[in-house]
Amino acid sequence: MLTYVYMMNAPRVASDLAPRLQRLAGAEASCSVSEYRDLSERISRKPTFSRSLTRARALADERRLIAVALLRRRGELCACEIQATLGVSHATVSHHMAVLVEAGFVASERRGKWMYYRLTSRAGVGIP
Repeated sequence: MLTYVYMMNAPRVASDLAPRLQRLAGAEASCSVSEYRDLSERISRKPTFSRSLTRARALADERRLIAVALLRRRGELCACEIQATLGVSHATVSHHMAVLVEAGFVASERRGKWMYYRLTSRAGVGIP
């Protein structure tokens, strides 16, 4: 089982982690941890990191991923169609679709009192 260890603020490598890192890296663990910590901090400060995190979180919800997959297959759907398919309230559909719009996966268009959604050209690959 893989265990996630948050080490951004760790003053030193946990005692049981150091031997494992040494076996994996073939070098002393303490020398690479600070380097990796610095690298991870630089990565997280990049402007693209925040955008990537927003996009990953948007697809992390099962209902949003289903909505995106439906849009991929149908091209465009009314909010009421998404609501009926997912079996959720109008407010829930509105919230989920707003998250997908913010992440750049979906575009919305109001036609009269109906809201329609479609995938954007930059929605990307990896949508089931």
